[in-house]
Amino acid sequence: MGTNALNSKYFCLYCNCKASLRWDMNKIWNNTENTRCERKSPLFPAINQKNYIPDELHLFLRISDVLMECLFADLIKKKEFQKQIKPAVELAFKNIKVHFKFFQSGKNWNWTSLMGPDKKKTLKEFPVSQFIPDIHGKDIEKLWREFYQLYTILHKEYLSDQEIDQFKIDTQNWIRMFYRPTQGHMNSGTQIPGLYRKDDVTLYMHVFAKHVPQFMRQLKEIGLSLRTFSTSSIEKKNHNHVCLFFGGTTMGGGTDGKSVVYNIMSFENHQLFYLINNTPKKIIARNIDVNNKES
Repeated sequence: MGTNALNSKYFCLYCNCKASLRWDMNKIWNNTENTRCERKSPLFPAINQKNYIPDELHLFLRISDVLMECLFADLIKKKEFQKQIKPAVELAFKNIKVHFKFFQSGKNWNWTSLMGPDKKKTLKEFPVSQFIPDIHGKDIEKLWREFYQLYTILHKEYLSDQEIDQFKIDTQNWIRMFYRPTQGHMNSGTQIPGLYRKDDVTLYMHVFAKHVPQFMRQLKEIGLSLRTFSTSSIEKKNHNHVCLFFGGTTMGGGTDGKSVVYNIMSFENHQLFYLINNTPKKIIARNIDVNNKES
């Protein structure tokens, strides 16, 4: 679209919101366009601005990444992380049947990058309150569960006007809960600990709360939904290619001197040829006994 990078002062594709105000849910931002950033030539000039629809899958993946990063950053800071917390977290993931491991990269801790289905299961079932004590842990767990519920609504094929209105209210309240500051007097029995910072609210959260409800309504008027434009099938295809050509990782480039794109296209052309011409994909070897007349 020719707009600036996501970390620029005016970051949003759909409005003139400043980066420093992306957390503010009281402001109204309509689905128009960004007129404040320094624009460059768009990659696809023939596509109208209003036809750029946010992808519900990427919204889910990026926001769930933030939730997991915020939790793990708090856990990794603790002295007992490596000996006690790390194995307990990995066991909790195993109990919900999600493959997950922490690993060190230099001095930093990283963790398994989860695919969409595993992230859904994590948000829905992972026992956050088991690792963060008291009301703080319960509130973070609630944050995870409510985001999962909001995503299930976003993923519906049909929504009424009332459901869209409620979704708009709920998403904005969810953002407010995300950056909720500490409330009450310090170290008092009535103190309610804060969750995360306003700066932790991302572009994807801004789009999720401020623009997605408008797109839901606009698409409903023409008999469509955000689910229609999901790239989940493309992501699945990309994942299959990665597993096939990179051995399950995103590293490496082959040793035959040909580009990965060439190998992928060649493989798919073969698959299409076999499909169109009903060609068997495997050969069954059979020994023939010349003395056996029935063979």
